[in-house]
Amino acid sequence: MSGRLVQFTPPATPLADWQPSWNLSPGQQLMILRREAGKTQHARVLWKLTPGWLKDLSRAPFSVQAEHLQDKPMLRQPLEQRRCLIPVDGYYLWAERNGRRHPWYLRAEQGQLMLAGLWERYQLDDRTFWDSCALISVPALDLAASLATRMPASLDSAGCSLWLASGNTPQALQTLLLNSRHTADIAHPVHPSTSDPARQGPQCCSPTGPLLRRPRNP
Repeated sequence: MSGRLVQFTPPATPLADWQPSWNLSPGQQLMILRREAGKTQHARVLWKLTPGWLKDLSRAPFSVQAEHLQDKPMLRQPLEQRRCLIPVDGYYLWAERNGRRHPWYLRAEQGQLMLAGLWERYQLDDRTFWDSCALISVPALDLAASLATRMPASLDSAGCSLWLASGNTPQALQTLLLNSRHTADIAHPVHPSTSDPARQGPQCCSPTGPLLRRPRNP
């Protein structure tokens, strides 16, 4: 499953303290889109889901499986009330070859990918709080399936609208994720040093081998 994301395209509206990142890892701040006060807004949140009752923050997940969104009490309320999108320029998957894991970069042909996520709020004793999120994974398809068993759930524009809209049942939302066929268009290997979460810059997602393209439906 992808534990690294790429966000270098700035938000359409200014967002305080936003910085581009070519190698985002769990525990860092990332940018999400969510519905608040009737508007879709950008926010910067912690990439690890931390509900207010969680005492051991080391157990906070950065990724949750779409198949279990209704099974786990930790996820039921966020699924009903606190859904978000994570706009990314791409993400990394690690493919195992000859006993070694090698990073690959996956992206859209043009523009960004919109990944489905859940967000939470952790209230502190001094009445301050922080917000957090986890991305949602689904069984890998297309290019991702040749590299790993799971991939982030990606939605097209219609799917994004449904995901953020109110009034949809948890069952309908789970079905939306598991039936989505919106996937990355291009994949290519990158330098092994990208596995280091401290590595940054555009070189992280520069190709080190041929580009693979998702076949187009006739």
